[in-house]
Amino acid sequence: MTPHTDPASLNVVSDGAVETISESMIRAANTFVVSSLPELRQVLELQAGRPRAPALAIDLIGHSTRDHQLLRLGATPIDALDRGVLRFFERLAQSGLLRELNTVCLRLLGCETANSPSGRRTLRLLASVLQMPVYGAQKRLSRMHHTKHGFDPRFQHVLVEATETSS
Repeated sequence: MTPHTDPASLNVVSDGAVETISESMIRAANTFVVSSLPELRQVLELQAGRPRAPALAIDLIGHSTRDHQLLRLGATPIDALDRGVLRFFERLAQSGLLRELNTVCLRLLGCETANSPSGRRTLRLLASVLQMPVYGAQKRLSRMHHTKHGFDPRFQHVLVEATETSS
């Protein structure tokens, strides 16, 4: 992705991480606060009835776990070794909902979600299941990494695509 081809974003913020984004972003029409994976699914289903973006990035925004630096959505770490989490994303892929939304990538926007072996494995497995690029962050993220619309394209360099983290 380049600044000229950056997709629109659907910002899904974990209820425990609202303080990490600006007030203007939390009030934006493309930002939703959730506390669970089922709530994420509800948000995506609601978006399916709206006009499609030419390309859409789904940004999951939250804190990462201390030990493995996995993004937390509500109380659930997004860990592809957790069978329930992996099953959620498999069903999401099978539903065709992401295709309907014109989703081109998933970004796990929590601090250092691409740094640990667990984080890199999760990125790779999700990319395989979803059949699209999945990105994680190499650095700590804060409000400065977001605009009122979502992740700031000027900071694309702090994200790593799953295929780049295969070590």
